Amino acid sequence: MTVPRLALEVWQAIKDEDWVLSAGTLHGWARKLWSFDRPYRHAGRELGTGTQIGISLGVALANKESGRLVVDLQPDGDLMYGAGALWMAAKYRIPLLIVMYNNRAYYNDWNHQIVMARTRGTDLSRAHIGMDLFGPAPDFARLARSMGWWAEGPIENANDLPPALQRAVAQVKNSKPALVDAVTQHR
Repeated sequence: MTVPRLALEVWQAIKDEDWVLSAGTLHGWARKLWSFDRPYRHAGRELGTGTQIGISLGVALANKESGRLVVDLQPDGDLMYGAGALWMAAKYRIPLLIVMYNNRAYYNDWNHQIVMARTRGTDLSRAHIGMDLFGPAPDFARLARSMGWWAEGPIENANDLPPALQRAVAQVKNSKPALVDAVTQHR
């Protein structure tokens, strides 16, 4: 699915809730498509590779008693650096909705490798080495379930996303962490 479609489907699932976006914005698509009508709607941006899950857990913990639905649009490569944080959320029952932005790549770095290959006149077909996250593709839903989360996915067809998001929101509203693994285009 496209990144704008992912942002739109998540918005459709949460727009009637009192929600907080914890960190990333799907390259600005959430800001373009969602209504940020309260000052607490967005805690701020991620701080670099491997930081978003920690920020999201902190935001979810801070909002645990507020009744707000905390949403993390979690990049796959970023979670690869701190997957153990999933266990912490389950152990302490931190309600958090993670929607994986799973483009199966460390794409920012991959794109940089493409730029550098063009600049240096080297083989573009090798730019993916160490940058792709497939062959095998991590199964973030299975990883989350193994650490005590409710999880669903990987979901590749955007039409299958709305019901999965509804089920996940229900879990978070019941004080449980939930993850929906949505597979997107690289960019």
